[in-house]
Amino acid sequence: MKRYVLILLALFLVVVAGAEDIQAQGGDKYPPGVDPDKVYEISREMYCDVCQGVPLADCPSSQCRVWREEIAVYLSEGRTEEEIRTIFANRYGDKVSGTAVDDGDKLLTYIMPAIAFLVLVIGIGVIVSRWDRGQNSKALLAAQEAGTLEGFERPVPDNVDLEYLERFMRLLEEKI
Repeated sequence: MKRYVLILLALFLVVVAGAEDIQAQGGDKYPPGVDPDKVYEISREMYCDVCQGVPLADCPSSQCRVWREEIAVYLSEGRTEEEIRTIFANRYGDKVSGTAVDDGDKLLTYIMPAIAFLVLVIGIGVIVSRWDRGQNSKALLAAQEAGTLEGFERPVPDNVDLEYLERFMRLLEEKI
């Protein structure tokens, strides 16, 4: 039994010692010390230039596999995610990197949604204001047609005795 354990241990050591690269699930070869999850995280937000909108992490093409391996090499060299994106954007264009790299484009990327949001909020405010004014004018018109009491700004329904209402309002004023 000890003999089998020793043979298995020796075989394990040979396999581990001979392994130069880590292979990810898709057959990608990563340098030692590179976290495949970090490669996936970066490549998930980058896009294949051939497959039109397919994230690099999910693309099965051989070109995307090479790019994922290239990302892993850059990570092993200690480059940051931003540096890697910039390298890919400079080489293949902004569409591949998934984000705008040029400062002017970054400004547009963040300013345009903010401007659109402000226009939307102002538009909704104007619409609500007009609607509210329309409702108030209708209420004032109804009050004028129904007749109102002095100091009583609400319209008085037709089935209410005005003298009784006036007496009730005076009693209320005396109590207050």
